[in-house]
Amino acid sequence: MSGPAIGLSQDANKRSMDVGYSECAEETKRARSADGGMTGSPSSATMDHGREEGVGTSKVLHVRALPVDASESDLVDLAHAFGRVVNVLLLKGKNQGFIQMETPEQATTLLAHCSNAHTTIRGKEVFLQYSNRNEITSSAAQRPPQTEEIPSPILHISILNLIYPITVDILHQIFSKYGFVLKIITFSKNNFHALIQYPDVQTAGTAKAALDGQNIYSGCCTLRIQYSQLKQLTVKFNNDKCRDYQNPTLPSEPAPMPAFQVAGMPDQSYLAGPGGFMPYTGFSPPAEQGGTRVLIMSGFDAERVTPVTLFTLCGVYGDVVRVKILFNKKDTALVMFANASYAQTALMYLNGCPLHGRPLAVNLSKHHSISLPRETDREGQQLTKDFTNSPFHRFKMAGSRNFSHICAPTTMLHVSNISEGVSEEDIVSIFSQSGTVVGFRFFAKDRRMGLVQMASVPESVDALVNTHNYLLNDQHIKVSFSKSKLEGGPMDAPQQEETHTERG
Repeated sequence: MSGPAIGLSQDANKRSMDVGYSECAEETKRARSADGGMTGSPSSATMDHGREEGVGTSKVLHVRALPVDASESDLVDLAHAFGRVVNVLLLKGKNQGFIQMETPEQATTLLAHCSNAHTTIRGKEVFLQYSNRNEITSSAAQRPPQTEEIPSPILHISILNLIYPITVDILHQIFSKYGFVLKIITFSKNNFHALIQYPDVQTAGTAKAALDGQNIYSGCCTLRIQYSQLKQLTVKFNNDKCRDYQNPTLPSEPAPMPAFQVAGMPDQSYLAGPGGFMPYTGFSPPAEQGGTRVLIMSGFDAERVTPVTLFTLCGVYGDVVRVKILFNKKDTALVMFANASYAQTALMYLNGCPLHGRPLAVNLSKHHSISLPRETDREGQQLTKDFTNSPFHRFKMAGSRNFSHICAPTTMLHVSNISEGVSEEDIVSIFSQSGTVVGFRFFAKDRRMGLVQMASVPESVDALVNTHNYLLNDQHIKVSFSKSKLEGGPMDAPQQEETHTERG
């Protein structure tokens, strides 16, 4: 590369790279020390959630053994489900990188998940550990964040956690809610991608603001949206991979099978409703396409966890019908959901989730059902519970809007079904039994609901399992994780995702 601008900034670029490589060298040295000189495989130190002697909890995680073609988007995709990714830094020459989360708790949850699962980027296993720094400070990482992009009428869509097939027609029904869609092009590159062109920047911005981060189906098919740098899309054929809605007479060309096609294409009528498609408002998933509905969960405190505990926690992500704690391994349990989609959602959000201070290890079970014990088996009756007819299922109503509130465990809890006369002191007193309450606010226009913020995610998880269905003034309060923020002063009317009263 040449040119005056490049030449003038060469020294600055070299200094920034030196800073990045210096930090990377320190991490590599620690990793080699922990692994006995081998950095390509995890050691006992890194498997202990990445803790090493002299290195405490940090918002920054060090990622090593990255594939040569890894990108910063790969690092963001790996971490974004566990909280807001503040910054990433990729050092391609070292096949290493850094991820900075918004809080140490988010970094801990991500690290716990990756320590209990086979974590890969572009098909290659990678390893994470805490960084000895608390933020990414090199000037190479001080560029404008990806969210500060140049607006464009063309949107670049990435679909993560793809469980069900997505087609051009599905995308059109979703995005045409916000304006006339001119063209759509779909393609696969590690994940499923699409380019969607609107007539103007304003329409594209409205769609991006409404849909970015939403799920098409419950707990899966997550939309990640960025502005594209392209000025115009060129569509030569109208087929299963691309479409020009201004020119319906274009010839069709036999298109290859969609890269993400699976058996049993769902009925697309799930997108239809009285007002058309709304951003992920709890449409039921398509017909079951295989897979078990039973999860195996381990690592919890056998002295404190009961089937009801797991029913309450797992019930945040889907209706649980049976729970069985294993007789010979009481820190392990089987959890059976009403369908496989619920199980997949719970797996995505609960693997690595802290429960009573211990991270849960969650995987799909080889079993497809849980049998009830004989009536004469007294201990089996205590370890196995059937919740088929429980009145406390959250998703028992078809098309329940509770689907739209599903999120990873957070410090914020949404509390509903609060009876008249309950004070702020009453709520704080109840939740304080599970940890430190940072704040509480009733909704200004509906005191039947409020937000409680706990000091940490582990305390928030404990508070949820301890207080959900708690009987307060003859009414069972309902508790769930919330994506909202607790602002100072009186709270305004609840946002759309917090207005309903069916959060069971």
